[in-house]
Formats: sequence, structure tokens, C-alpha cells
Amino acid sequence: MTVPLVLLHPLGVDNRFWDPVRPFFEPDLITPDLHGSTVEEMADGLDLTEPVDLAGVSLGGLVAQVLAARRPGLVRRLVLVDTVAVYPPAMREMWRQRADFVPREGLSSIIDVTEKLWFTEAASPDAVSRVRALLLSGDVARYARACQALAAADTTELAPAIKAPTLVVCGRHDAPPFHAAVDWFAANLPDVTVTWLPGAHGTAYEHPHAFADAVAGFLE
Repeated sequence: MTVPLVLLHPLGVDNRFWDPVRPFFEPDLITPDLHGSTVEEMADGLDLTEPVDLAGVSLGGLVAQVLAARRPGLVRRLVLVDTVAVYPPAMREMWRQRADFVPREGLSSIIDVTEKLWFTEAASPDAVSRVRALLLSGDVARYARACQALAAADTTELAPAIKAPTLVVCGRHDAPPFHAAVDWFAANLPDVTVTWLPGAHGTAYEHPHAFADAVAGFLE
């Protein structure tokens, strides 16, 4: 029996973030939408009863860490993509500020900064346009709650409880805190493989084939 692969999306989008990746993994693919006001509540909301391979990008990676630590028997392999265990103080403050101003100014206020973080200049305009539409179609209040969750999230004390072999994936052009997190995971998780991919924070979307190859190779 094939172990299902669960993919957890990043902030501000939903399961459609995985559309470019789906053809490489269907039919054994589960792509839930992340709802809840804390990372822990998002992990608790995943109705998983059988062992899975679990991958998460950014916010999804934090949720994946919580689930892997709390229910080690449920997660066969773990893939952490462009994520952290805890954000540095400046980014935590940024998330708190964003949680405050997005409800007033709308999701259009974060489009430019998100696209700059997620994509390189070489990204397909069509890919960027699709993600922009996803971001703009989101729920403002839910986005703000997720920002609060990111500001508060800290999985550093959970690391010793993560037993699953872990693939840490990061875009070569991602922001410095995510590059630093790769070293942290390599030093603090028991069984880590590191893979660098082209692209930035949204490498899974900008380079779905490279991402799928890296994940599939790890899960074999």
C-alpha cells in the first residue's frame, strides 16, 4: 500500500498552491487547507489517521513540525520547505505589524512584498499572476490570524521529538532567515538531508518539476 503524501501550503493561499505539483504525485496526494488561529490548532485540524509522508512550505512547514513532533508514529518521512523553527525578532515584529495593518488596508497591501519574497525575476509571469490571484482571493481575517500564528510560532523545543527522516529544502534565492534555518535543522534534527533548489521562497511553485524530483527521490 502506497503511503499518501500530504502537502501543506504557505501563508495566504490554499490547496491550489499545489496545482503545479499535483501531476507528479497524484493519486496518492492529500492537500488540505490550513485553518485555525495558531500553528498548533492547524496541526490539530489535520484529520490524519494513517501513516503519511508530510511536506510543508513556510507556514505549512511549521505545522508539519508540530504534527511530526506530537505524533511521530503518523509521519514516515518529513519534508520542510523554505521554513523555520522560529522567526528572528525582526520578522516576528513584522508579522505582528502585518496582522494589524492587513485588516485595515486589505490583501493588496502585501502583494508586492510577497511576490518579491516568493519569486525570482526569472519566474513565469503566468505563475506570478496565478499566485497573485490566489492571495487576493483570500480571507483578510484569516490571513491576519495566520500572521499572528507566525509571530508566535516556536518549534525549537519540539525538535528532539521529531524522529522522522527529514528532507530540508530551500530555494537558493530565499531570504537569509530561511537559509539560516537550514543550518539549524541540520544541527538539531536527528536524520536530515538538505537540498537546495533554484528559485526563492516559492520554489515549489516556480520550479515544480525540480521540487517534485527532490521530494520523490527522498521518499523512495
